[in-house]
Amino acid sequence: MKALKLASTLATPYAVIGLSATAGKLKIESGAVTVNEKALLEILKNLGATGKSNEIIKVPYSKPQTIYFTGLGKTSKSYEPENLRRAAGSAARELAGQSTATFALPASTLAQISAVAEGAALGAYAFNEFRSSTKSDFKEPLEQIVIATKSTSDAAAKRALVRAEIIARNTAMVRDLINTPPSHLTPDSFCTRMKKLATPLGLKVEILNEATLKNQGYGGIIGVGQGSANPPRLLHISYTPSKARARYAFVGKGITFDTGGLALKPANGMEAMKSDMSGAAAVIGAIFAIAELKLSVAIDAWAPLAENMVSENATRPSDIISIYGGKTVEVLNPDAEGRLVLADAIVRAQ
Repeated sequence: MKALKLASTLATPYAVIGLSATAGKLKIESGAVTVNEKALLEILKNLGATGKSNEIIKVPYSKPQTIYFTGLGKTSKSYEPENLRRAAGSAARELAGQSTATFALPASTLAQISAVAEGAALGAYAFNEFRSSTKSDFKEPLEQIVIATKSTSDAAAKRALVRAEIIARNTAMVRDLINTPPSHLTPDSFCTRMKKLATPLGLKVEILNEATLKNQGYGGIIGVGQGSANPPRLLHISYTPSKARARYAFVGKGITFDTGGLALKPANGMEAMKSDMSGAAAVIGAIFAIAELKLSVAIDAWAPLAENMVSENATRPSDIISIYGGKTVEVLNPDAEGRLVLADAIVRAQ
């Protein structure tokens, strides 16, 4: 996804229009634009359209050349923003491979316009970084999103699009981290990648390596990470605006791969454990978005990062470790590692 903009007409080759139903009666919800509803309803009826949520029906047209009808569920005078967000996201995913499309959904309020923009932008995502011979088989996400509205000159609507773009871009970054295989994402490389993104935003970055963690008593992070050849880290990124109304700490679990340690997980499904660092990715993505939006709230994001691996150095059931601050913990299950790394980071964040 490259760009978001506002328009009052359908000027793109592809359009997204809402479709709802009550008691089997379909209703086209085209928002700020007008289409030939009678002809289109007849086509939709013949195609078996229901208007249910997550339903996408493609109809060849003239101008635009194809309309993607996205289900809104039960017909309503006004649709909840979350309903519109999900409908826009479903349509954006179906539009993969196309360059631009106009989203003409029943969005008149600022909250509704924001929801359509966010949903469309979040739906325009793909992760193809490591594909080689099969990459050509996968379509690139929708590049440009046009939101049809009568409020094209409204400053608040324009700001809503900027906000949606920031949220979508940072969410895509989080998704990229989650999808990256553990061969390419270790505690150290996670920190390096995030520092490169944080520095241009003016954020303060602190990275504690394994020696510092051990010397300063971060027993939870060290205990989990000591079985891996890739040593643990504690990443701290802070955003401090000049007139902050409050200060909050975000703490996210960052296990870049979780075998279960000596409480080894079954092989079936273990590949999904590359996503055990989702919490860390989310808190870092959140602070980036907050900084870009220039919100007047101070944030400290903490990401305790480790690999939970099997080796002669791995923490054993019945081992006792000391959490940051001095509290001792008996480890009964090495696969319950998340609470150990989070304990260190939460105490440190206080």
